[in-house]
Amino acid sequence: MKKFKLFRFSFLLSGLIIAGNCLADNFIAVSKDGKVYDEASAKYVTLNQDNDEVNVIPGMVFKTTEHAPGWYLVEYSPGLRAYIPDQIVANSFVSPKPGTYKISNNPSQTLSITQSGDNWNATLGAQSYIGSRFEDVVVFNDSDQKIAFSLVDLGNGPIVITYDNHVTKFF
Repeated sequence: MKKFKLFRFSFLLSGLIIAGNCLADNFIAVSKDGKVYDEASAKYVTLNQDNDEVNVIPGMVFKTTEHAPGWYLVEYSPGLRAYIPDQIVANSFVSPKPGTYKISNNPSQTLSITQSGDNWNATLGAQSYIGSRFEDVVVFNDSDQKIAFSLVDLGNGPIVITYDNHVTKFF
């Protein structure tokens, strides 16, 4: 009877570990300029509300929910999902470091990033953002828990990106 209870317990524990891993956030970083596509095919480029193509630049970070051969399904803006080709996705990183960085896609702004243990914080003017590290990617969310900034180092120095739609023109 003890063996059966131990088996049930280990089976339940394994299930919880697998479920936890499925719920973990996965992020990818872009290493090359590219486009976003409606399908896992280069046939239909995603368009924004101005009928312009949605483009990505090196250093952009996206939550991904699916990886099919040659493609990643990403959430490029809250609630908006599309595909990017895996050949523009970075596969090596340098650990992120705190500092003061010009925002790559809006160089007129500078983001100050601090770290204390596992706690990451960013400041832009009077606004503060709490960051979360996912392996070698740091994501800073706004008060609505939407991605505001990211920090990643693809090997050529840190890259900070803003996800303000006035800059990205994602939608």
